[in-house]
Amino acid sequence: MADAVFASPIKKVYGETVSLTTTASHLLFRPGYQEVMLYCASAWRMAICPRLETVKLYDGSSYTDYTSEAIDRNSATHVPLDGMTTSKTLYLGFTDKVRGFYINIDGTNKNDETATLDMEYCSAISTVGAGTFTDVSSDSDGTTTGGDTLKQDGLYSFTLPSVVRGAVVALDSAPLYWYRFTPSTTLSATIDLIDIIPAADTTNYAYMAGGISYQFSLNKAKSGAFEFDHTGTATLDVTWIQH
Repeated sequence: MADAVFASPIKKVYGETVSLTTTASHLLFRPGYQEVMLYCASAWRMAICPRLETVKLYDGSSYTDYTSEAIDRNSATHVPLDGMTTSKTLYLGFTDKVRGFYINIDGTNKNDETATLDMEYCSAISTVGAGTFTDVSSDSDGTTTGGDTLKQDGLYSFTLPSVVRGAVVALDSAPLYWYRFTPSTTLSATIDLIDIIPAADTTNYAYMAGGISYQFSLNKAKSGAFEFDHTGTATLDVTWIQH
């Protein structure tokens, strides 16, 4: 068990559960908490995922920042892709490489148009900070149902690309790993992305023993989410700790 030591005493705790299955679960770090304690009665697996550092929507002429809305775990806020056209692009900047991201979509405000997403990664950055973007490979859109992308919660995954790290001047001064997508056609008038959760760079998750409480300090500057897996079904108890 990894125990963190903080100079300040515990201020607040918050508990929730995650239903583990053979399909990976994704959980954003809870804002304002510095530690987490995890417990499952049976053996389980875990990965720590990079932080989603920047989210910007380009409308063809200007960029709007929706980073907070994408990672605040607040269902009252969202990334609006309302009537997104092929001339609009959503840019995602991560602290490390990802093989995809899990998107939580509002149950009412979702896409009902037949469409796919053109997903790309930043394969090169020029000396003046201009990015070159290349199509991802072997992509699988878990948000699609009935031919409509962004219609249900799901993981958009792809083969881990040779994405480069750098600062794209138009997006952020921080050196990040950039991905972006545009729709194949105009989407529905109202689409709310509640959460965008980074997926780990590999499914070679760490092995966690059952019946043991694991307590970790969170590196929130570099990491932003967990990815969990199980050989069957189980409940993971999650306790967030604030100092």
